Amino acid sequence: MTDRHTLLSSIATEADRDISIASLFDAEPDRLENFVMREGPLRADFSKQALDAAGLKALLDMAAKCDLEEWRSKLFSGEKVNTSEDRAVLHMALRGVGGTDENKAEVAAMRQRMADYADTIRADGKFKNIVHIGIGGSDLGPRLVADAFEASAEQSLTLRFAENVDGASVNDAIKGLNPAETLAVVVSKSFGTQETKMNGESVRSWLGEYGNSNMIAVTANRAGAVGFGVAAENVFDFWDWVGGRYSVWSAVGLSLQIAYGPDVFADFLDGARAMDLHFRDQPLQENLPVMMALVGIWNRNGLGYGSQAVIPYSRRLRKFSAFLQQLEMESNGKSATRDGATSTLTCPVIWGDEGTNGQHAFFQWLHQGTSEGRYGGAPVDFVAVLKDHENRPAHHAALLANCFAQSEALMLGKSEEIVRDELGTRPDLDALAPQMTFPGNRPSTTLTLDELSPNALGHLIALYEHKTFVQGIVWNVNSFDQWGVQLGKVLATTILDEMEAGKSGDHDASTTALMQLIK
Repeated sequence: MTDRHTLLSSIATEADRDISIASLFDAEPDRLENFVMREGPLRADFSKQALDAAGLKALLDMAAKCDLEEWRSKLFSGEKVNTSEDRAVLHMALRGVGGTDENKAEVAAMRQRMADYADTIRADGKFKNIVHIGIGGSDLGPRLVADAFEASAEQSLTLRFAENVDGASVNDAIKGLNPAETLAVVVSKSFGTQETKMNGESVRSWLGEYGNSNMIAVTANRAGAVGFGVAAENVFDFWDWVGGRYSVWSAVGLSLQIAYGPDVFADFLDGARAMDLHFRDQPLQENLPVMMALVGIWNRNGLGYGSQAVIPYSRRLRKFSAFLQQLEMESNGKSATRDGATSTLTCPVIWGDEGTNGQHAFFQWLHQGTSEGRYGGAPVDFVAVLKDHENRPAHHAALLANCFAQSEALMLGKSEEIVRDELGTRPDLDALAPQMTFPGNRPSTTLTLDELSPNALGHLIALYEHKTFVQGIVWNVNSFDQWGVQLGKVLATTILDEMEAGKSGDHDASTTALMQLIK
């Protein structure tokens, strides 16, 4: 295996030249053909990236030297690519791709049980509400998907979420609901997560006499769920080869099936399956997740950008940036390689908000702000839905116009010469003109979905999952563990125990003083 530092240094060397994005369209007449890719309802336009044909070739050569194709085969064949935890990574098997015969049988049985249960609940009519209790991957995925399903699917039950240990979260989730008509779904892979267990206990207390009959659990720790008080027949399983941030495709999505129906959820899985097959079967140079990953590596390791903005121009995708924060930053926010060495630059900060809200907040910085990146600001992934699902065509046209205009403005900018010509001879010209100049040449990718169907959403999420895997291979980090979340959780348990006992243990002066504020 070639040293990653050497390979990524070669990318930095290749990127160490000025590239005018706008000029590439003339210099490379086939640019759109080479930098626009489609899979099903999803189209990705990378042509506004500060990446030319020579740079792309260097990236593809680097990926080959990182044994990407071999690692891809290991992933789909069920080898234990999660090396630090000695686990296979088979969330694709939840969509019907890869895995062993045993995995496939387990998945098929659970999918049938989920569908049957969802159909029974929907037909019975006893429950009018679902309170989904989880955090991290047990919340962000289902919450994102629930918002997106609203665009094209009919919701049969009210769906609320309780995730944060802040009491406001559980209070908001149960506000105005009738316990007799509410099903609580407690979702935790380990069934040891403090926030989920505390919220589960609070909701069970609120359910009162319905605390046993109206609560089910989704977990990889069946014994933990039963010990918590959930009847064994009300526990839905998933497996240790499903990472939490990759788990929405499993029984973690049961609340979605109940609220929107098994057929809608199946269409969602089918969309992801199509992207899985594309990623598995297409050569690197024609592979959409590979292209997306390599563009990100060019921006991070070549151009030196420390962050990546993701701006969905769709209110139904407003949780997408938060979802990707966990997917990418928990997966690849690592500073040690698989063999324990110090890594090179890995995952950038992922951030964003829905358009057009962000235009009235942080777009000032995107257009004119400074950063460590070569051309300033941060690379942007714009995400747009072409079909109007809200029956408000004027709104939708304005939304898309803003999305397309922002990517063009980031690329073209506005020169000081043009600004001076527009301002004329006003006395403050020398001071004002530089302030009104836009440097431009700021990179972006535009992803468009033909419609916000469950199938298209499946394509979109699976695209980013596989992008994350590819980048982890190039950076030589284990994308499927998360040791970095553990230390703070352990210390929080210690501090809570000490606060409840009215004492303070051995802490630094600042932490001790903070704990004393509670007294």
